[in-house]
Amino acid sequence: MRSIPKIVAVGCAVATLAAVGAVPASAGTAHPAMCPPDKGYDFSGSYTYYRDMEPRSGGDSGTTISITFHKGKTTTSTVGGTVGAEAKVVFAKASATFDYHFAWQWTNDSTYTWSWKVPDTMRHGYLHAGVKARYTKWNLNTTEPNCTTKVLEKGTAHLVYQGRETWHGAS
Repeated sequence: MRSIPKIVAVGCAVATLAAVGAVPASAGTAHPAMCPPDKGYDFSGSYTYYRDMEPRSGGDSGTTISITFHKGKTTTSTVGGTVGAEAKVVFAKASATFDYHFAWQWTNDSTYTWSWKVPDTMRHGYLHAGVKARYTKWNLNTTEPNCTTKVLEKGTAHLVYQGRETWHGAS
């Protein structure tokens, strides 16, 4: 008679633990509370590049060339990919991830001219004016009940983060 209450007590304890999720409902199913949290957005393949906003200026070795960056020239960040994606959400998540102050849109606020002498060691050179931007691939992820990551949405982004840039290079 004494063993019956012990069996009932053990059975009640297992039922109580299963009800609060501490014990898996079946041997083959993992409980979502055991999985790592959702990754949310992630970014990869990122690099910085310059985007021309004026036609480039060119010249031969030893000449001085110039470029004018006109007031009012505007460029915009772009986010592309899966239709359901909210572009501004990707933009905000990228800003936080890269710790950059990206601009959704950037407009040059004054006209200025910059000159550069093509070095004698360079056969032909070019002068550019525009912005610095960041390219990245993005994914919106979720964690499945079996703890695998599933990509819900994906795309690419070109994010403006520094305006009024000039740079030069060889042909």
